[in-house]
Amino acid sequence: MTKHLLPAIMLTVIMTVLTGLAYPLAMTGLAGYLFPHQAKGSLIERGGKIVGSELIGQNFTSDHYFHGRPSATTDTDPNDPAKTVPAPYNASNSAGSNLGPTSKALVDRVKSEAEQLAAENPSAKIPVDLVTTSASGLDPDITPAAALFQAPRVAKARGVPDDQIRRLVAENTSERLLGILGEPRVNVLKLNLALDKAFPASSEAKEKPSAAAAPTPPALAEAPPAPEAPTSAPTLQAPVPTPAPEEVSPPLAAEPETHAAGEAAEAPAVTSPSVNQPEKPSSKPQTAAGGKAAAIFPSEISPAYAGEGLETARLKTCSDQFRANVATNSNAGLKRSTYLKECKKHLKG
Repeated sequence: MTKHLLPAIMLTVIMTVLTGLAYPLAMTGLAGYLFPHQAKGSLIERGGKIVGSELIGQNFTSDHYFHGRPSATTDTDPNDPAKTVPAPYNASNSAGSNLGPTSKALVDRVKSEAEQLAAENPSAKIPVDLVTTSASGLDPDITPAAALFQAPRVAKARGVPDDQIRRLVAENTSERLLGILGEPRVNVLKLNLALDKAFPASSEAKEKPSAAAAPTPPALAEAPPAPEAPTSAPTLQAPVPTPAPEEVSPPLAAEPETHAAGEAAEAPAVTSPSVNQPEKPSSKPQTAAGGKAAAIFPSEISPAYAGEGLETARLKTCSDQFRANVATNSNAGLKRSTYLKECKKHLKG
């Protein structure tokens, strides 16, 4: 019996060493040598600090930056471990919403976001990737059409000509691999870094991560009564190939913003699963007839949207407050669409 058992044990040990140790270590070392950037996670550095990865999206919310696709990822509710709260681009919980086309929650969310985008750029069709989430919830790219749709907003917030922002989008568009594989795409984090380098935004305008440890959506301000909902939702446009960039002014010559010590300004702060808090949120809890706590509504339009049209500012203020209420269970069970409608009524007074 020993005659057969010993070779079997030796073979097991040899194969374990070869396939369990030698091969993985050899492949890891080879990958690190041939593809060091990819092997380390395709990390992006700015000013000596890691600001993100090319492979994982960021939750930008400021008008001064381009926004990525919606993300359906969640995290544990800090106030109730049995529940979850929205945590966009939570890399530790990659997932889609799993909502089907007949889901009312999905339809309400898409309608709400489509209305907000339509108010932001009423003259353009809404690219479908700006209102739909990816299967992973971490998609770092958007279509060129989605980036160009946001160009007027970014140009206005930065105070630069629209054609220069469009040119920057064209310069940061990645074409199909070998001309045939994949689709043209724009990496949102890379585009925003290039945006800060070409047209530095004021320090107040830059994205600031939320102070809370757990994902805490931004607090919202109250909004006035909403007019009757439009009879038809804004038209969605499927992603299209990279549009030919329009003619623009001379090459970008803006220098990066510098601090007193002469160091380049840091890249836009990468937002983690948490979302930026709005400036000076002023909201007050309402009380239901039975003395039961009701939803919190903002008392005034957020100063962050003072330059927006009145209806757009109300909608964005209410949207911010709704997300902030999620973290503290202060929406009184109202769905997003119902909350926004009531919130607008409060703001209109």
